[in-house]
Amino acid sequence: MGLCLLISRTQAQLIGGEEDEEEDEEEEEEESIEDETAEEKLQRKNIKQDSNLTVDKLIAKYGYQAEVHHVTTEDGYILTMHRIRNLGAQPFLLQHGLVDSSAGFVVMGPNVSLGYLLADHKYDVWLGNARGNRYSRNHTTLDPDGSKFWDFSWHEIGIYDLPAMIDYILKTTGFKKLQYAGHSQGCTAFFVMCSMRPAYNEKVISMQAMAPAVYAKETEDHPYIRAISLYFNSLVGSAITEMFNGEFRFLCRMTEETERLCIEAVFGIVGRNWNEFNRKMFPVVLGHYPAGVAAKQVKHFIQIIKSGRFAPYSYSSNKNMLLYREHLPPRYNLSLVTVPTFVYYSSNDLLCHPHDVESMCDDLGNVTGKYLVPVKEFNHMDFLWAIDVRKQLYNRMLQVLGKLPQAKDSSDGEDLVGELGRGLRQRRKRERGRGRAEGEVTW
Repeated sequence: MGLCLLISRTQAQLIGGEEDEEEDEEEEEEESIEDETAEEKLQRKNIKQDSNLTVDKLIAKYGYQAEVHHVTTEDGYILTMHRIRNLGAQPFLLQHGLVDSSAGFVVMGPNVSLGYLLADHKYDVWLGNARGNRYSRNHTTLDPDGSKFWDFSWHEIGIYDLPAMIDYILKTTGFKKLQYAGHSQGCTAFFVMCSMRPAYNEKVISMQAMAPAVYAKETEDHPYIRAISLYFNSLVGSAITEMFNGEFRFLCRMTEETERLCIEAVFGIVGRNWNEFNRKMFPVVLGHYPAGVAAKQVKHFIQIIKSGRFAPYSYSSNKNMLLYREHLPPRYNLSLVTVPTFVYYSSNDLLCHPHDVESMCDDLGNVTGKYLVPVKEFNHMDFLWAIDVRKQLYNRMLQVLGKLPQAKDSSDGEDLVGELGRGLRQRRKRERGRGRAEGEVTW
């Protein structure tokens, strides 16, 4: 309500303000621009450009080889993938979270974002886009403006989207397996895929799971989750099919005050951490985020939060009986996820509580290690946006992937060295019986 009042007041000022006040503001803006150093001017120019460029053009701008690929799923959705091409290198698929897109892995620039870091370490990086976001609003027969197009959740992303992208990448590159990393819903959909279509376990070398949104018992009292749940129960909310397709960008860009309120609103959802948030980059974030999502995806997350069950979408009791032959959909069997999985989580993540993440790890079939980020304030989006995310998180991931040497002081890395080694040994033992070595790359 406070944000709405502020927006109304600001709009009135913008429309009805006196001309001399407007002239003063223009003079102040010109003066501030004149006082800028050459470095500051370049930074401001880059921020403006980066907020408007598509992901492929953003990648190309910073000197990386960029490609755009399209893949059609079994149920007709046409998905866009962006590629940071490194021909002949091990393919690595990165999959975004809810209301995000492939931009999440490049939006903070080549000195921060994971996509560029993996490319610098000689991976052929592929950035997925789930159905319904700004890059994957297409279908062979369905109209994106129609309700039938939006009748999906992250269950379908796991059942159809990820398998289609993985098969396409392996066919295009000639590799038998790829590396995978997911953030939030990118983990959710991956575990759905591996439990429901277990053959895909054999197509992934390892899974790097960042802030996995899977178990969510501890999230039930989150005020924003309760508010959204009430909204969906209203007459208006029950009828919507699409959400978060950039409605807030104008509001957040109106004034410095509304921008700060928007940032605080994001912190209210994901966890507050001003120390690691680069406010100068917020216009770039707004240019790409949120990227659109089906309302059913959000409803599905609310279901698992309220029920405490990681399971397919629940309809009426009668429809559940028709679809699942049970009054409640059966839980996903996480023990069928046999891909070596390393889990990264944090204490200040309001959407993925450490207790829930640790419970998930107990149920997964092959957790090779877990890493609690040793920064108390680290939140759900810091996995992508934090100023020092490379030092706080990605360097540990590179150690897991064998791209950096293990730290000599392993006091907080016992899981990294011990469990990872045990998990990989178990994988090798299983695969020796089938005549394959773990991580083998075959053309």
